[in-house]
Amino acid sequence: WHNGIFTGAVADEVAQDCQKKAITCTGPAGSVCLMHTRLLHGSAPNFGKRSRNLFICVYSAEDAIPCSSNPMPSKFEGLIVSGEKTNKVRSIPYEIKLPQKPTTASFFDQQAKSE
Repeated sequence: WHNGIFTGAVADEVAQDCQKKAITCTGPAGSVCLMHTRLLHGSAPNFGKRSRNLFICVYSAEDAIPCSSNPMPSKFEGLIVSGEKTNKVRSIPYEIKLPQKPTTASFFDQQAKSE
């Protein structure tokens, strides 16, 4: 987020520090990579002739409520796969300014707009 707008990028100093600790994750076509939602991640530019497809599937606790709407709503959003609905939110005291909603659902589009 830069000035309240999702750009799909981090500050240069953060990127430089994290690149020192980066781990390469590669696999043949059809491979999957499972990671925590908040893991800083990225990829090299796609110089190939074929598009790089992306499928994002998110699992979160039943009491984790989104702070903004999903730019790509799904009929499965909010589906409980284990446990029961509590109608509670687990949290600590904090304030948060809600960000501007992205105009597209593509991370790559958002990154291109900020370049």
